[in-house]
Amino acid sequence: MSWDYKVSAIMPVYNGEEFVGDAIDSVLSQTLDSVELVVVDDGSTDGSAEVIEQYLPDDRIQFFTQENQGVTETTNRGIRKARGELLTIHPQDDFSKPDRFEKQIAVLEENPDVGLVYTPAMFIDFDGNELGEWGSWREGERIPSRELFYKLYVDGNFLASPAVVFRRDHLDDDQRPWGDPDMDVASDWEHWLDAAQHYDAYELPDPLLKMQRDPDHDYLGGRRETVLEEEKVVLQRVRERYADGPTPVTRRHYARAMSNHYLRELKFRLREEEDYRASARLAMKIFALNPLNRGLYYEFVRFASSLSPR
Repeated sequence: MSWDYKVSAIMPVYNGEEFVGDAIDSVLSQTLDSVELVVVDDGSTDGSAEVIEQYLPDDRIQFFTQENQGVTETTNRGIRKARGELLTIHPQDDFSKPDRFEKQIAVLEENPDVGLVYTPAMFIDFDGNELGEWGSWREGERIPSRELFYKLYVDGNFLASPAVVFRRDHLDDDQRPWGDPDMDVASDWEHWLDAAQHYDAYELPDPLLKMQRDPDHDYLGGRRETVLEEEKVVLQRVRERYADGPTPVTRRHYARAMSNHYLRELKFRLREEEDYRASARLAMKIFALNPLNRGLYYEFVRFASSLSPR
């Protein structure tokens, strides 16, 4: 198939008036020539559309509006409309460095059996101050699909999804290429698990994307209850889907993955909510699923230390 662009950046927008212009600028300023931007406004009630419309004389942009349907279905629509050979999902409040796409696509062109290239992301506050990196596992290395899948499944999502450029090969659902519209925050994790059944990945060592974080800003860390609920759904669905897959999910993999899931919930209940009853119940689940889960014992030591007189 012949594509109009080398890469399409899909940008779901919802009430992003304050940030979306800078995000658009970061895509249109890429050193790679063949870049398309697909913006889908998901029923914003602020001035997002007016900001976006200022950029529409640039014929590299497709712009669509719709009633609010949620970020996953908005992303699905963007992918359906994209005319690029490769894809990336670019949030309305993240900023790509100018050479990001050029560097990532060079890896894909040199390695036709690598299906996705990612980098760490740099968290920044609203003043642009760097807060730290996230999303690094194998600095500057190719990662075999089997290792990638089990790392994602057992330990949880470590990919900064906006920092990934990926191929279309594994998109076998024309209507829902990004995932289940009922999945609000974990669709990216399920998507990478599906992709990892198909091909290897490559990690570039330097962060090429900046992600804004602020206590008053809406992001996943502020939606922990939804994240935890959807994680369980993903773990079960992927277990059923790939029980006999190319990289199979065995009962042992599922038990370890659920143990780590409950560990993440334990940290939330214990550290942020100080719900000791719920934490005790979770500790028993973690132990029953994987008695060798070292994270459980670390949390126990950490909690005991916090109770010791200073």
